Amino acid sequence: MSYESENFLEPKTRIEDVRELIDLLGYVKGGILKSEEYGQFEEYWYFDEKDFRSWSGVSLSIHKDGKQIIVSTRTPIARSYYDLVHQNHTISGLRKWFGGHFTTDEGRGRYLRPASGPPSAVASGCHLAFERFGSNLIKAAVYLDARAFPKHPLRGRRDPLVMLEMDPRTLSNNLLVPFLVAALEDYFKSSFIALLRYSSRKEVFLKGIRLQGDQLLPLAEGKATLEEQIVQTLPFQRISAVCRHFESLDPKLDLSGTLRRPYRRRRQSLLELLETTVVARHNFIHRAQLDTSLSDKRLYDLVYDIEAAITRVYRRITDHYRWQFDRGWYLGRRTARAAARLGAPGDAPQAARP
Repeated sequence: MSYESENFLEPKTRIEDVRELIDLLGYVKGGILKSEEYGQFEEYWYFDEKDFRSWSGVSLSIHKDGKQIIVSTRTPIARSYYDLVHQNHTISGLRKWFGGHFTTDEGRGRYLRPASGPPSAVASGCHLAFERFGSNLIKAAVYLDARAFPKHPLRGRRDPLVMLEMDPRTLSNNLLVPFLVAALEDYFKSSFIALLRYSSRKEVFLKGIRLQGDQLLPLAEGKATLEEQIVQTLPFQRISAVCRHFESLDPKLDLSGTLRRPYRRRRQSLLELLETTVVARHNFIHRAQLDTSLSDKRLYDLVYDIEAAITRVYRRITDHYRWQFDRGWYLGRRTARAAARLGAPGDAPQAARP
């Protein structure tokens, strides 16, 4: 689902003038697309990084139907309040300067209406971190669904351990672990940056921070924010350390306790699961150590367990600060996805270490 509009400009309108207004509205040109059915499109993109205002941004295209110029805008359902406001501002500006008429999903001559008011900047920053995390998990799941290993190069060998260690599937499964840990690290860092930027305890927290010359230079050049550079000085892979960082900003924000709560009647908590995943990542990256027991099923379970862990963390943050829990992504059902993939011909799950 998306929010779309079309401005049909007066025939006398010059496309150079339209481009100039689009530039003044903050859009950046992405390129030119060609379609056999609709002809040539000029693509533009708007994204406002200030105070985490944009979530999806606004896409815009310019094309001609005969002699008439048509400007189309679009925001997806995951757009922010400010994205939709800027979309309306674009529609209004085109109508004011070039005449003609416009249509939106609300009807002819009717602007798009936000469902609610704007969130706070800190809430928006934490939401963006959660949405990016979801996008990364979906990439991992799509990769698992799409890959195929039609032939084992050592099929017929009697040594099962050698078979597992040399199986391309084993290496592929282990390669995905660093990506999942990177997605975790990015989520926690991005959330912490947003909370730190607007924290009432920011001054107290900064007293214990020392930045080096190579970290100060990007600040002076405007290429990074203070919070982004501070995060680079802190460990964000060990989950126990991550939880302590958040507690240092707000002692009542107990993410460690949230992750230790029972999960699916398992003995291992989600906190322990994340810790062991980070250790597996280190063993693979620094020692080239393969976990031959990491079957397809275990990997699917890991993806969905990580989803459950971070969803629990984000919900804890939103509940604590009384923000709306907003989720614009969906990974799909665990059982349906795994069953479909594991049942594919030639893709039987590998055996565990004997």
